[in-house]
Amino acid sequence: MLKLEVRTAEVSLKQGTSAKTGKPYSIKEQVAWCFFVDAHGNPEPYPSRVMLTIEDDEQPYQPGIYELSLKSFSLGKFGSIFCRPKLTPIASVAKKAA
Repeated sequence: MLKLEVRTAEVSLKQGTSAKTGKPYSIKEQVAWCFFVDAHGNPEPYPSRVMLTIEDDEQPYQPGIYELSLKSFSLGKFGSIFCRPKLTPIASVAKKAA
């Protein structure tokens, strides 16, 4: 499973009006760092910056090490796999620093 690190609970907010529907929208995002593997299953040397969408009813992830939860995946349109990242904690940064 993919491992991700959240370094801060800070969330950015994007707001505007949809050009398509004319309705207002807001999107909360949080930065995480993902430890990807290459085509051979070897860990990449450095993590990649990724953005997590935080739903209105969700709290930001606290600093720590997480793995991608199986709850992230669902059936999408036309039988495709849809992924909305949900994280499961492995360890907190505070514990890691101690």
